[in-house]
Amino acid sequence: MARGKYQEGEKEEGFDEFGEGSDRATEGKWRPPYGLIAVLCAIFLVVGFGAGFGAGWGAHPDTETVAAAPAPYVQPDTSSAPNDEIIRLFMPVNIMGNATNDAVQTSYDQTAIMNTGFHAMSVVISILGGTNKTFDPNVLRIHVLTKYNGQQDVLAKIFNVAQRLQVSPDFMDQLYELTSSLVDVFKYVQDNQDKIGSTSGAGRRLLAANSAEPLAVQLLKAFVKQGLTSPALAGALGDLTPIFKSVDTIVDLVVDLYEALRGVAADTDQMSNRMVSYHPTVTPPAPPEPTVIEGFANTSVKVTVNPYMPLIVGEADDPLVADVTVDVQPGGRRRLQQQITIPLPAGFTPQPPSALPAVAIPVVWHVLRYRNADGSYGPPGVNDACAMIQRMMQIANYRLTPSKLQLWLKECRNDPNNPGYQYLTLPSREAYLNCAAGDYFYNKCGDMIRPSCGSADYPRAINLYVAGEQPPTDYVGYAFVPGATDDCFYGHVMLTWTTVSTSGVNNRANFESGVSGLVHEVMHHLGMDHTFSDGACSDADAASGVMDTPPTNNPVWSQGWAQKAYLSCLNSWNKILVSDWDGANREASRRVGIPITDQNTQFDSCPGLSGPDEIANYITYTYDICLLAMGHLTSGQIQAMHQITANTNPTLYAWGQYYATPAGLPPGVVLFPQAPAAVAASPPPPPRSPPPSPPPPPPPSQTPVPTPTPSGNSCPAAKTDRGCTCSTKWNFLGKDYFGCQTVPGNGNGGPWCQVDKAAGDCVRARNGWWDYCTPVSCPGGPSPAPSPSPSPKPAPTPSPSNAPASCGAGAVTKNGLTCTAADWKLKSSPTTYKGCANPNNDPKGTWCVLAKGQLSPAGAAWDYCQDGCNTAAPPSTCDTVKGPFPCKQECQRGISISGQPAGCVCADLYSISFDGYGTSYSNQRGCTIFSETGSGMCVVQCTNNKKANGKAYACSCA
Repeated sequence: MARGKYQEGEKEEGFDEFGEGSDRATEGKWRPPYGLIAVLCAIFLVVGFGAGFGAGWGAHPDTETVAAAPAPYVQPDTSSAPNDEIIRLFMPVNIMGNATNDAVQTSYDQTAIMNTGFHAMSVVISILGGTNKTFDPNVLRIHVLTKYNGQQDVLAKIFNVAQRLQVSPDFMDQLYELTSSLVDVFKYVQDNQDKIGSTSGAGRRLLAANSAEPLAVQLLKAFVKQGLTSPALAGALGDLTPIFKSVDTIVDLVVDLYEALRGVAADTDQMSNRMVSYHPTVTPPAPPEPTVIEGFANTSVKVTVNPYMPLIVGEADDPLVADVTVDVQPGGRRRLQQQITIPLPAGFTPQPPSALPAVAIPVVWHVLRYRNADGSYGPPGVNDACAMIQRMMQIANYRLTPSKLQLWLKECRNDPNNPGYQYLTLPSREAYLNCAAGDYFYNKCGDMIRPSCGSADYPRAINLYVAGEQPPTDYVGYAFVPGATDDCFYGHVMLTWTTVSTSGVNNRANFESGVSGLVHEVMHHLGMDHTFSDGACSDADAASGVMDTPPTNNPVWSQGWAQKAYLSCLNSWNKILVSDWDGANREASRRVGIPITDQNTQFDSCPGLSGPDEIANYITYTYDICLLAMGHLTSGQIQAMHQITANTNPTLYAWGQYYATPAGLPPGVVLFPQAPAAVAASPPPPPRSPPPSPPPPPPPSQTPVPTPTPSGNSCPAAKTDRGCTCSTKWNFLGKDYFGCQTVPGNGNGGPWCQVDKAAGDCVRARNGWWDYCTPVSCPGGPSPAPSPSPSPKPAPTPSPSNAPASCGAGAVTKNGLTCTAADWKLKSSPTTYKGCANPNNDPKGTWCVLAKGQLSPAGAAWDYCQDGCNTAAPPSTCDTVKGPFPCKQECQRGISISGQPAGCVCADLYSISFDGYGTSYSNQRGCTIFSETGSGMCVVQCTNNKKANGKAYACSCA
């Protein structure tokens, strides 16, 4: 099928402007301006076309000498080229606010095609932008979707060329040849730009990334076509012609890439800032220090606001609440006096970190979702989140195997019908996106963290929250270095839904970017520093005890050799690993130390110091393709990670060793996975003469995949020629199709389908989205579309307020849950309780530990009891002068806080100590007079006011 056969009635190749009322058969197509043909012939008589090659965009003087004219054009033989095209039209949808699941999924599908295309387009953007920086394809996606949201003409052009770049189903196998050839071609045009036009400097002005001058399309095409036949581009032409049908096809693509990307290339400063934001660095707060009370006249009185103390409760025989504490060893960043510990099973003795024991770390995932207006849930695919998580954790475990650390899924909280998971469901997509947009998740939606962590085995397990999308979020996720063990607010890990979803970057098409994000953030949580410094040639991780990583100044993407490093990683993937996904996992599972392919002396940011930069260390900022092809940890990093984890979180480290034993390993958990053995590659299918017989699919990978949604009958899904699965239902040009079908006017008359990428493992699709297939005959017609997400079950109904309250063991709580029938207690307190109690003087009243298997709507293991269980507090009898102190002020007209900090109120619960007095007070609330102050003060709790939040302020009754 010839390129450009998109549908019947197509005009000249190119994009039309998309607007209301435009023909659906031509919407989104690109149509550059034509009209210079007559002038072109005359210009050719004046202008000589040179054939040179050089580096650096926009950096050559106008007097640059250009090589001799190229040899005559010779049409290459493309009769055996098997690559047909079906170009999908771009559908403008805005998903930055409330939107239907169908609209969001449409955006996901289009973005996935663009994102894969950015693997090749990233270097083109760098050349056009005049920089050696090479931007991460994921950052390019975030930038383009953010800046050009609503500018469908720009997005449509990028979407079009992204599909054309992926014309071959072997795109991922050919990526090095394709990308390096595009580098050669665009640098050729750059080095010879003064020869494009009739006046000195005309070509340079014409090709400027931010030029408003109309592009002489025919002139540039003729120049590129002549250049492709020159000796300088012989290698590029040889690599490109097996992929594309003709030189004219290549020329059209080069010019259209220029037109689509030159505006993006002008945004290098903005994209550099996004690269910095993409990998944030967060650290737990320093230990609190004595400070003056804001607005208090006597500045000699200083108070320390004590850090949050988690409420750790459980049934009396639960090891979680056993009375054991262990001092933190040197090496902890927060220098905690004590931390939460859980005694080990009798008879088990953990090994010291110097022995590098196997450690199986439990992970509890909290997956946020939102409710749509029709009662369904979003984001699309969230119902399969746990399978997606299993997939990325297993691949992460290949990479972590040399460290003897492994992750296992202890709990996946993702069921909207579970009353204890109500905290995970937000009221709208807009609220969901806002949770991680413009700030960190813990600052935007962090109220859920402490209650839910308390019921999720913290700190013995890593608690990981999934929320938000890129964009509007501009980061992968975050973790604290190291994760705090006394407060989950500073001891959790967070990843965006884009990172976790197989419709995002948790897939092979994005070089397992989701896995890279997970491994990176888990290593931070365990205390590991980056291997590079910001702006200095220093050993950034030496303070952590790592001595075998070379000094590095700044991340890979910002280096002058970044483009060469990116191409080097592509070469390692395509040529050394031969694009073998299972082979990549096998190599990752046994690679320790810096591999020889990552010891390139060209890549050295600190040439005066020992060793070139590592471009594929799991804890540096680099490209996902580098981590897939050469990712590694050094021996020093492995030893340091064990030592730091043992020091800062001995509970996780010791229990992880127990979980790694046969006695402690939960049923069904597999540690240290084995990648499938290497097999001979199946030859690609022959060029299609419709309808051919498909080759057998390749051997299945052992990588876990999400389970497809049941189709409603037993009909197996159709398979493509390259072994991928056909989508059950798909849409093309406004019409729905099911499975593998023939679409008149497309696919050379043979059956084809949209490829289903939900499993995350399919990378062999034509134009990034379709392939030929063999229909499956099934009785009963096509499978029905999956049913919408079920509406949540109503929460249990609490007892009527006028009914006598039951307050003992098994009592019903305010939320209709059940108190445990067993005795319960607080950690580090010998007192046990039954039913409702208030051991911590909670101002909201009595509460109880819930029966096993129940959680409150906030995700906590306890809940408040009914109002009838609260005993009315006696009226305050304290004298503001004589006491007794502390004396909480009962203010009928409200509380006045000194300075009236915006968005702040006196906290319901806080603990403080007075410097120099030797006094401390816990479980305080509201505006309270202390003997040390003689007047009212409180600790404030603020919304959108981080500067004031958690500080001590003078206060009084209004």
